[in-house]
This record gives sequence, structure tokens and C-alpha cells, in this order.
Amino acid sequence: MEETLSSVEASLKSRILQRKRERNNLIPFNQLPLEIASNILWLSISDPWKRKITYSFLQRLGAISSVCSSWRALVEGSPRFWSTIEFRAPQPTILTQLEKSKSSPLEIKCFSDGAYHCAPTVGRGVGVPQLRLIESHTHRIRSLILSMPTTNGIISLLDKPAPMLEELRLTFVHCMFVEPLELFCGQAGRLKDVALENLPVRWDSKALVGLRSLSIKGLACSSTKVQALRLLEANPDLEKLDLEDLVVMEGFGDDDVPSAGGERIRVVMRKMRELRLFSLPFDLVRVVLGAIAIPSIRTFNLKCLFRGQPASRLLGPNIKHLVPPLLNRSRGTELAEIKFGKASLGLSIHLPRHKTPPIEIQLSNTETPTAGFEWLAENLFSSQNGLPTVGSGGAEAEGKEGMFQVSLGFGENFDMEVGSFVPILHRLSTVRVKTLTIDSACRGERLIKYLGKKKEGLQWPLPHLMSLTVAGYAYNTMASDLLTALQRRKSAAPSEETAAPQSAVHLPAPLEILDIGGLRGLDNKTQKALADCISKSGTFTRPSRQQRTYWDGNGEGWEDLDDDNGYDEDIYNTYGPLAMVSPYVW
Repeated sequence: MEETLSSVEASLKSRILQRKRERNNLIPFNQLPLEIASNILWLSISDPWKRKITYSFLQRLGAISSVCSSWRALVEGSPRFWSTIEFRAPQPTILTQLEKSKSSPLEIKCFSDGAYHCAPTVGRGVGVPQLRLIESHTHRIRSLILSMPTTNGIISLLDKPAPMLEELRLTFVHCMFVEPLELFCGQAGRLKDVALENLPVRWDSKALVGLRSLSIKGLACSSTKVQALRLLEANPDLEKLDLEDLVVMEGFGDDDVPSAGGERIRVVMRKMRELRLFSLPFDLVRVVLGAIAIPSIRTFNLKCLFRGQPASRLLGPNIKHLVPPLLNRSRGTELAEIKFGKASLGLSIHLPRHKTPPIEIQLSNTETPTAGFEWLAENLFSSQNGLPTVGSGGAEAEGKEGMFQVSLGFGENFDMEVGSFVPILHRLSTVRVKTLTIDSACRGERLIKYLGKKKEGLQWPLPHLMSLTVAGYAYNTMASDLLTALQRRKSAAPSEETAAPQSAVHLPAPLEILDIGGLRGLDNKTQKALADCISKSGTFTRPSRQQRTYWDGNGEGWEDLDDDNGYDEDIYNTYGPLAMVSPYVW
């Protein structure tokens, strides 16, 4: 009896399984040709980077394999489903994948950062055994993405030809060797995208030819000037070049490259869209910028470490030819930020609807940052071919909000006592200065006196100044110079009730915002006199004791702090509780 029941039960299960298979075959997807169905399943799991999938490739592969037997058979019989190898997987699993992938191109991943969200995080002990497993398969690796603590075990992999390799991204925390590598014996003809961090390689390697993107970060560069130039010459179709935190050896730049007729021949990079040279020594930046010509560019990020070199050696002959594409990229800009530090100069140019500025130039460790600003102002803020200026039409005709503006800041202990910056500020006389900020520990008396004294003829310094801020903890001795300068500018400004004459383009505009939060210990009489120097509709911010008080600019709403309760009762009743925390009255 039991044998009969078991036989019937087995027969029923077999028939039920058969009916399920027949039902599954009626699903439209399972009626597709095997090649099309395989492509659909592969695309659903092979490119997780844009969809921020956080689980591993094998987990995704197991998910589709468990749907039904036909899908499982499809996965088992397709080598490419086993060609993505992650180092987090056990070694037996990796061996199985290498066997089932047959001759399919491999994608090796041992990487975890913001760009590759699904790649697993690996521990310190993971990596070397897995590298040994794939050494004999280097010839069929298409993508190699590794992020590991050390370079242990990597040399034997990089010392073999990789004719199918298209993408190479290697990141190491510690480098265990110094001698630069010849990648893949120079045999990686399909290589297009390269990113290397803390891995010394030969810049004239035959593998680094015809690239689409190149990123080299964080190592002592033993390459010579000749090798650097050959790297650029071998990659004229680069779309992205990123060199960061590199240190060149002593003597870099002493050698030279012979050229026809003794003239420099620049590499024209017509496809270049993003150039980033960040925290690089002067000599390397000079070589790179002097060797390339870029007709158009989307992003330019430069941070050069001068270490005593004059800015004119870099900015004059090496960036002059890059000015036209930078200006073309800046068309339509609304704001340029210029910041002076103790030994640095920063320029950022913002475009509407861009979260980060597409053009950033920072000159660091230079003894004369004003020399760099003079070159930038001469080339980028010239009235003829530079960025938009007041009176040039275009943005000005659209109204004040659409006009090009400059934000100018002096901080980080910038030494104004020398006063060398004063003459070069004349170059900003035709642009609208949205904000002028004098930060803490920056003696700005010379700048203030400069603003209050008319130049030869009718021209006033920075006539289109809109806002002035004394931030941080400034010296209150600046108050008298500030009051004198603002009173002179207001008396020379055209009346707000009448239309400004044509000649008023050289006269100072009424100040719209004055923030003296950094001037401590001023009496109310001085504060009131300073407040009278701005336009009637302007905003004035007083020095703070505990909290700030505010004035609407009409001359009748001036109130003192109530020492009993820490804020002014009339201001609270007029503007509500937000007036106690908001720095301005909007």
C-alpha cells in the first residue's frame, strides 16, 4: 500500500512539475529566442552602477536563477554570466566562475567607493590569493578594478599581456615597490580608461596610448619631462585628464624635447572636456599646460604649488593659449569668486544651474599672489574680450539680477600692509562687485583708504561695489577710515531719486549692504554714521555682542540692544521671532 501511495505521489509531482513548465513556456518572455532572453537577463544584472544596487553580482545572479528552471538553464549555459568575478567570493566559487566563463572577457572587481556602490568591501587579508587565481587569465580580462591595502601580488598580474583590457582602475593604500612598471609588457591595445592611485608606472609605457580618460594620483613621480610630454603626445583624444598629489623628482624639467625649428608644438586635444591638475608642483603644471591646446573645455580645475616660483613663469607663456576656451566656457556666467590668502589666490567661475564651478584656479605657496591676480584680471576681466562688464550690454540689459558679478575676499592673514594689491584692483572697475569681504587678522586700512579716494580723472575705485563685509575679528581702528571712505563715496554717488547721467558710469554706486560684524567695540554714534552711508533700501548689520540687531535703512528704525533681555523688543514685534536668528532683514 505504501509503495502504491509513493508511486502515485511521485507521478503527481512529476505531472505537476510538467504542467508548471508548460505554463512557464506560455509566458511571453520565455517564448523569446534564447539569445534575446539571455541579453535581457544579462543587462538586468550586469550594470548596477547607475542604479545604486548594493548587493553583490553573485547575489543578483542567484536571484534570477531561482525564478524558474528555464532561467536557471539559461544562466548555466551562458559563459558571460560567470565572467564577473568579485574578490569577496570564496576561492572555490571563483574557480568555478573561471571554468564556466570559458573564453568570455572577464570583469574583475575588488573595489568599493562612491562611484562603484555595488562592489564589495574587502578586508586586509583578501586579495593576494584571488590575484593568483586570475593570473593565468590576464589575456582575457576586459575590466580590472582593484582597491586594496597594499600592492602585494599585483606585479605578477601587471607583468603579463592584456590584449582585451579596456578599463583599468587600481587604488592602493601602501605601495610596496618604487621602480615604475611597464604595464602589461606594453601590450594592452584596447585600453581606454585608466585610473591609478599610489602605483608608480612608466609614463611612456606603450600601454598608455590612445586613452579616453587618464587619472594618476598620490605618488612620487619619477618620470622625466620627456616622458610626460610623450604621454600627452600619445593621447590626443583624451576627454578627461586628472593629475593629483604628485611629487616630481629633483631635476624634472632639466631635460628637453627637440622640436622642429626650435618652436614648441602643442598637442591639440579636441575632445578634452575635463582637465584637473590638483596639488601639483610648479614644474609639472608648467610642462602639462605648455604642451597642450584645448579648443573647448567643460571643467578646468587647477591648483598649483609654486614654492617660491614667480606666477609669471606659469601664467604668461603656459596658460595664454588656454584663455579663449576658458572664456568660451564662461559665457553666461553670473558670478566669479576671487579669494586672496596669505600665500594663495583662488578664482572660481560659476555658471547658472551648476552646483560646482566649472572653472577653478588656485595658486598656492606663492610669495606674490597679486601677480597671479594681475594676469587673471588682464585676461579674464578685460573690457574687450573678457567676461561681461558693466556697460557692455548683454546681461546688463536683462536687469540687475542677470548681470555678471564678482565676489572679492581678503582673508587667511593676507598682508595688506604691502599694498601691492591696490593698483591691480583697477582692473575690476568695470565689473559689478557683489561682495567685498575683509576677513579676520587682515589689516584692511589700505584697502579702505583706496576705496575712498578718487583716481585721476573721474574714475572711482570699484565704482560698482554692491556689498562690503568686515568679517571675523577686525581691528576697530579701521572704523574711522571706513567711515571717511563711505561718506566720500556717498557724496559722489548720483542721487537715488533722479536718473543717473551718462557720465555716472565712473561714479560710485550707492552701497546696498554693509556688514561690520567684525568691528567690535564701536559706539552707537559711529555705527549710526556708518549706517547712513548706504542706500535707503539697503541693509546694515551691526557688530555683535551676543546677537545682532538690524536696521531697515530708512533712518527711523534704529534701536539699541536691550541689555536686560538680549534683544530689542521693538525689532521682535516688528519682524517676529525670525529676526532674532536671521542675519539680515529681507
